[in-house]
Amino acid sequence: MSAVQENVEGYAAYTATPLAIAGQWPRELRGYADKNGITFPLLVDKTRSVIKSYGVYHWLSLEAYNIARPSTFIIDKTGIIRYMYIGTHQFDLAKQTEILESLKKITRLL
Repeated sequence: MSAVQENVEGYAAYTATPLAIAGQWPRELRGYADKNGITFPLLVDKTRSVIKSYGVYHWLSLEAYNIARPSTFIIDKTGIIRYMYIGTHQFDLAKQTEILESLKKITRLL
């Protein structure tokens, strides 16, 4: 989330709004956001229903349990997924340069 926060202005240049969905308790997520200066929307998915519907839920691994794999989706205004990255472990994150390049390409298409 910190990398996304560092690139908020880059997203805005493409009229994109980043948001995060986390399968955590609201208090934990708010504490993280406050501590790390996160300004974009953070949505809580306590039941993990959204995480499961996107196919990124992951019950157990050596590094965590009952959470989502780190994932990035770019969804256009009509609801079509234009970009998708699903990490294989908790430190496998989409590169911000790749996301911004995808936004640039998508902007040209629309």
